[in-house]
Amino acid sequence: MMPRPLYFGFTILLALQLVACDPLLSIQGSFWPPWIVCMVVGVALTVVASQLFYWMKLDPYLGHPLLIYTSLWALFTFATWLLGYAE
Repeated sequence: MMPRPLYFGFTILLALQLVACDPLLSIQGSFWPPWIVCMVVGVALTVVASQLFYWMKLDPYLGHPLLIYTSLWALFTFATWLLGYAE
Protein backbone atom coordinates (compact mmCIF):
# COMPACT_ATOMS: atom_id res chain seq x y z
CA MET A 1 0.00 0.00 0.00
CA MET A 2 1.38 3.40 -0.97
CA PRO A 3 1.47 6.24 1.55
CA ARG A 4 -1.42 8.66 1.15
CA PRO A 5 0.63 11.70 -0.07
CA LEU A 6 2.43 9.56 -2.65
CA TYR A 7 -0.87 8.09 -3.85
CA PHE A 8 -2.39 11.58 -4.11
CA GLY A 9 0.64 12.88 -6.05
CA PHE A 10 0.53 9.90 -8.40
CA THR A 11 -3.16 10.52 -9.06
CA ILE A 12 -2.51 14.20 -9.84
CA LEU A 13 0.35 13.24 -12.17
CA LEU A 14 -1.89 10.85 -14.11
CA ALA A 15 -4.64 13.47 -14.35
CA LEU A 16 -2.17 15.98 -15.78
CA GLN A 17 -1.14 13.44 -18.43
CA LEU A 18 -4.72 13.38 -19.70
CA VAL A 19 -4.67 17.13 -20.39
CA ALA A 20 -2.59 16.50 -23.53
CA CYS A 21 -5.13 14.02 -24.93
CA ASP A 22 -7.07 16.44 -27.11
CA PRO A 23 -9.26 14.69 -29.70
CA LEU A 24 -8.99 16.54 -32.98
CA LEU A 25 -10.77 14.49 -35.63
CA SER A 26 -14.48 13.87 -35.80
CA ILE A 27 -15.20 10.64 -37.69
CA GLN A 28 -18.93 10.04 -37.91
CA GLY A 29 -19.54 11.95 -34.70
CA SER A 30 -16.83 10.19 -32.71
CA PHE A 31 -13.66 12.05 -31.79
CA TRP A 32 -10.35 10.34 -32.61
CA PRO A 33 -6.79 11.46 -31.97
CA PRO A 34 -4.96 11.90 -35.28
CA TRP A 35 -2.19 9.48 -34.35
CA ILE A 36 -4.70 6.60 -34.29
CA VAL A 37 -5.86 7.52 -37.78
CA CYS A 38 -2.23 7.62 -38.97
CA MET A 39 -1.57 4.19 -37.47
CA VAL A 40 -4.62 2.67 -39.18
CA VAL A 41 -3.63 4.23 -42.51
CA GLY A 42 -0.10 2.85 -42.01
CA VAL A 43 -1.46 -0.66 -41.44
CA ALA A 44 -3.73 -0.43 -44.50
CA LEU A 45 -0.90 0.79 -46.74
CA THR A 46 1.41 -1.94 -45.42
CA VAL A 47 -1.17 -4.59 -46.31
CA VAL A 48 -1.50 -3.10 -49.80
CA ALA A 49 2.30 -3.04 -50.17
CA SER A 50 2.60 -6.67 -49.04
CA GLN A 51 -0.01 -7.71 -51.59
CA LEU A 52 1.85 -5.73 -54.24
CA PHE A 53 5.14 -7.43 -53.33
CA TYR A 54 3.43 -10.82 -53.52
CA TRP A 55 1.87 -9.99 -56.89
CA MET A 56 5.24 -8.83 -58.28
CA LYS A 57 6.88 -12.00 -56.87
CA LEU A 58 9.32 -9.93 -54.77
CA ASP A 59 8.22 -11.45 -51.47
CA PRO A 60 10.96 -14.15 -51.28
CA TYR A 61 13.70 -11.56 -51.86
CA LEU A 62 12.69 -9.02 -49.22
CA GLY A 63 14.30 -10.58 -46.18
CA HIS A 64 12.83 -11.17 -42.74
CA PRO A 65 9.11 -10.27 -42.95
CA LEU A 66 8.83 -9.04 -39.36
CA LEU A 67 11.56 -6.46 -39.91
CA ILE A 68 10.41 -5.45 -43.40
CA TYR A 69 6.71 -5.04 -42.69
CA THR A 70 7.24 -3.33 -39.34
CA SER A 71 9.56 -0.86 -41.05
CA LEU A 72 7.03 -0.31 -43.85
CA TRP A 73 4.30 0.27 -41.28
CA ALA A 74 6.44 2.86 -39.49
CA LEU A 75 7.35 4.53 -42.80
CA PHE A 76 3.72 4.78 -43.92
CA THR A 77 2.53 5.91 -40.47
CA PHE A 78 5.11 8.69 -40.18
CA ALA A 79 4.64 9.74 -43.81
CA THR A 80 0.88 10.01 -43.23
CA TRP A 81 1.54 12.16 -40.17
CA LEU A 82 3.95 14.41 -42.04
CA LEU A 83 1.75 14.78 -45.11
CA GLY A 84 -1.53 15.17 -43.26
CA TYR A 85 -0.92 16.81 -39.92
CA ALA A 86 2.49 18.45 -39.74
CA GLU A 87 2.40 22.22 -39.87
